[in-house]
Amino acid sequence: MAQGILFLSGTDLDALGLSVVEIVPLLEAMFRHKAAGRTVMPPKIFFHRDGPQFYSAMASASATLGYAGCKWQSGDPENTARGLPYIQGLYILNEDLTGQPVAVMDAKWITAHRTAAASALAAKYLARSDAHVLAILGCGLQGRRNLEALAGTLPSIARCQAYDIDPQREDHYVAEMNRRFGIEVVAARSAQAAAQDADIVITAGPIEAIRRPTLRPEWLSPGCLTITLDYDSYITDAAIAAMDLVVTDDRDQLEDARVQEGKFSGVTRIDAELAELVSARKQGRRNNQQRILAFNLGIALEDLITGIELLERARASNIGISLPAD
Repeated sequence: MAQGILFLSGTDLDALGLSVVEIVPLLEAMFRHKAAGRTVMPPKIFFHRDGPQFYSAMASASATLGYAGCKWQSGDPENTARGLPYIQGLYILNEDLTGQPVAVMDAKWITAHRTAAASALAAKYLARSDAHVLAILGCGLQGRRNLEALAGTLPSIARCQAYDIDPQREDHYVAEMNRRFGIEVVAARSAQAAAQDADIVITAGPIEAIRRPTLRPEWLSPGCLTITLDYDSYITDAAIAAMDLVVTDDRDQLEDARVQEGKFSGVTRIDAELAELVSARKQGRRNNQQRILAFNLGIALEDLITGIELLERARASNIGISLPAD
C-alpha cells in the first residue's frame, strides 16, 4: 500500500537538529560504500543559462542504504540582490526496493550542510595535523557553514582570514563569525592576503560560465590544503600544476564537466578520489610540505546520505507535512 510523502521545509530541517559536524561521519560512511561499489551515481546534469545562472539535476541510489534520490536545483549569484538564496531547489527521496517516493525536502538546506561537511571530511584526511590558519574566499552561506564544519572537525584551527569581492559582505561576515566557534576571524581585504600563510584555503564563490582564475601558486604556502567548492572557477592553471597531490570527490563527474561544460582544462591528473582515501586504498598527505588540492564538486551521494538521516529523524520526531501518495 502506498504511503504518504513527507514534505520537509527548510524550517522543518532546522528543527531536526542535524548539525554540519554530525554529517561528516555520515559522508565518511557513504564514501566507504562508494569505494566498495555499493552505490550508483550517474554524472549530474549541469548547464548555465545566460550569465552566471545555472540549473542542475543530481541522482544516486544505493540498495545497501535502501534509498534513491534526486536533487533539482538552480543557482544564481544575482539572487542575493533580489533577497533570494543563491541556491534553491527540491530533493526527492525514494525507497529503493519499490521506487516509491517517500519524501520531498528543501534542497538548499541539504546542499549547504553536506557541502561544508564534505570540506571538513577532506580536511580530516588531507590537512596538516597542526593546521591552525583557515582562509575563506567567499563570505556567503558556504563561507559560514565551512567555518562551522572546520571548527568542529579540526580543533587546531584558531584563525580565519576572510575575503569577499564585496567589502561590505566581508565586513558582515567578520562581525557575525568572529569568535562564534572560538576562532578569530579577520578581514583580509584581498584574495592574496587571505591565502598567504594559510594552512587551509577554501574557495566558495559562485560557479560561473566564464572562469575568472585568481588564486596563484606563490600565494599558497608549503603544506597548504586548497579545497575548491566552485570547480576550477578561481584557481589558476599554474596553481593546479604546482600541486603535489590532486584529489576529487568523483573522477567521472570531473571528467564529465570537462567534456560537457569545458571546465578543468588545466587539470592534467587526478591522484586519488576521496573514497579511495577514506577506504585506505590510497595514501593522502605524506609530509607537511606537500601542497594539496581537493576539487570538491559536490556529489549526489552526499545528498542521499544526508536526506536519509533527515527522513529518519523527521519520522522519529513527527516533523513535516504528510502529502498524499496518489
